[in-house]
Amino acid sequence: MPLGPQNIDLRASLQRVRQGGLPLRAELRLREEAGPNPHLFTSDLSVNEFVMTRQAGASPISQVMGSSIFHVGKIQDYKGATGEVTVLSDAHREARRLALSRIWQEARAVGAHAVVGVRLAERLVTKGAHGKGGDDGDEILEFTVVGTAVHAPYLRAQPNNPIISDLNGQDLWALASAGYQPCGLVYDYCHYHTWHVLGDNSSWSSAGEVQAASRAIDAARQLVESRVEKQARTHQAEFVVGQDIRIRVKEVPCGWRGCKLNDLDVDVFWIGTAVKRIADFRPPTKLDPPPLVLGMMPLGAKRRGEIVEGEESESADLEREAREEEERAAEEDDKGEE
Repeated sequence: MPLGPQNIDLRASLQRVRQGGLPLRAELRLREEAGPNPHLFTSDLSVNEFVMTRQAGASPISQVMGSSIFHVGKIQDYKGATGEVTVLSDAHREARRLALSRIWQEARAVGAHAVVGVRLAERLVTKGAHGKGGDDGDEILEFTVVGTAVHAPYLRAQPNNPIISDLNGQDLWALASAGYQPCGLVYDYCHYHTWHVLGDNSSWSSAGEVQAASRAIDAARQLVESRVEKQARTHQAEFVVGQDIRIRVKEVPCGWRGCKLNDLDVDVFWIGTAVKRIADFRPPTKLDPPPLVLGMMPLGAKRRGEIVEGEESESADLEREAREEEERAAEEDDKGEE
């Protein structure tokens, strides 16, 4: 008997999720969207991206997504050490891998050649006390990936192996016009901890670079870069485009009782699309330029979400507030001396 909306086997559905697959209800929905009957599709593409995607030879099919809520687990004490905290790095990478695996499965279920416009959102559900002898394992991460599945025969993707890409419609059009195609998403993450970097130190009497912090950022970036390059080579890519690189630096307590020095946590996020040349590409004899889109807004100062004409700018407001704050601080200092 075929599965219908009212007779889903919940245990079988949960078992699929545990194994990294899709819930049964999601599979039924995707099977219906991929069916022969015309249907209204949803997409995360803007109007311009939709138009440019069609001009690039790709036809949107459906919006697809994947998500993963990941429990980090026990983290051994890394107090007093400098280097990558591999438990945290591996947890971030595995959560992303599961989310991307599910969006890939949804794209395959609708018969897509690729997923474009992929947007990845992350959220820290709960936070543990890491860095203070933290083996609490309370940190829970959530990753959600949303994109648009497309038919694009020119990509020459392998059967049942859609290409995941964070390229938008304009990027896809530009690459296709130049004879290039996406061949996969590359991403990596590194959580790097440096011991005793900031805090009270009598030798820090003059301005200068905090070299230990700079070395930590550079070391974390090089670790992520090497892994991204390895992924790109696996995709047989010529280069990586559209790279989004974010570095987050945070001062954290050392954890030793009475110690006045603090440690430094460095998080490096790196995501991009590996691309390669389209085999036997023939450049078009005539290339129509993309449409020019202008955003229109009235002139004037913007304050609290409104345009206020004829008033001074935001920077002038900020300067005035800063002067007023300095005057208040000076008055409080004078009262304290009296």
